[in-house]
Amino acid sequence: MATPTLISSLPDLQAFLSLIPPSSTLYLDLEGRNLSRHGTLTLLTILVLPTRATSIVDVQTLGDSAFTTPSPDGKTLKAILEDPHTSKCLWDVRNDADALWAHHKIRLAGVTDIQLLENGSRPGGKTYLFGLDRCIERDLSLRWEEKQPWARTKQEVRALMNMPNSDIFSRRPLDAKTLQYCVNDVVYLPALHKLYTKRINKSSGWLAKAMVESARRVTEACGPGYVPQSEDKKFGPWRSRVDPDYDFWF
Repeated sequence: MATPTLISSLPDLQAFLSLIPPSSTLYLDLEGRNLSRHGTLTLLTILVLPTRATSIVDVQTLGDSAFTTPSPDGKTLKAILEDPHTSKCLWDVRNDADALWAHHKIRLAGVTDIQLLENGSRPGGKTYLFGLDRCIERDLSLRWEEKQPWARTKQEVRALMNMPNSDIFSRRPLDAKTLQYCVNDVVYLPALHKLYTKRINKSSGWLAKAMVESARRVTEACGPGYVPQSEDKKFGPWRSRVDPDYDFWF
């Protein structure tokens, strides 16, 4: 499992930004309490391909400086996130985009929503969206020694998250298990991205549809009418009236 670098100082942030190659693909995940316009945004996890370096930016500690502080060559994290020519990949971008816009006025661009790649490339019904955990377990051929610690960390941290008045992402210093939980949400995104891109390319037109829908999700999430916890979010954009996956959407 990847070992993350925690970025909680401006010099560390500047060094990190300097090491992002111009042609990188960034795999992102955000954490916070009730992550959305109604909650908080405290951590931003970034896996950089091709280096595979994984860093966790402590947004709670750095505040807006996490996004506006330039590297020695003038790059800021805000500029990278808003650059349509720098590829950003997420699993269900909606609440991440909502939180970034609501709390830091950052509008993501250049987004590929891997959840939509899976949905569009799925040979069966497309009515319901699938969660990240299910797709990792179903679609990736992980060895037991990879899957078991990944699943255990997920279960243990989620149990803590469900405790009354628990906000594990705001505790400082951050617990090692919390950091590993953040890594869990990005470490297998490149493999899923590769798998679903290969699968969707066999279906005429679906890749273009997924990319258009990825951009639309960002626009919707940044709009005034977006509802972060809407029940409609379990449906894919290409739902059908008859779907054999009815009981297996999540």
